[in-house]
Amino acid sequence: MRINSNNFFNRRQEHCLPHFTSTFIKQTSENDVEKINSWVYEFCHGRYAIIDDVSFEGTQPQSRIKVGFEEPADLTLFALSGLMGKE
Repeated sequence: MRINSNNFFNRRQEHCLPHFTSTFIKQTSENDVEKINSWVYEFCHGRYAIIDDVSFEGTQPQSRIKVGFEEPADLTLFALSGLMGKE
């Protein structure tokens, strides 16, 4: 594991802050959420949030996982990782 000096502070936030760049992924198992958290913690550098949220497709609400990043480059790296899954 690479040493990231930002890991000395709690980078994972409880809420997706307004200035975070975010995306929704399909509702997955708790094991997949931990896998995503571990990957983000190791390869990304800024603060992030992984929270349960609801998005709307037309008038139908859908339970999804919202992943938000303080640094937009981290979202790009996450999208390229293949962990987002297919909708």
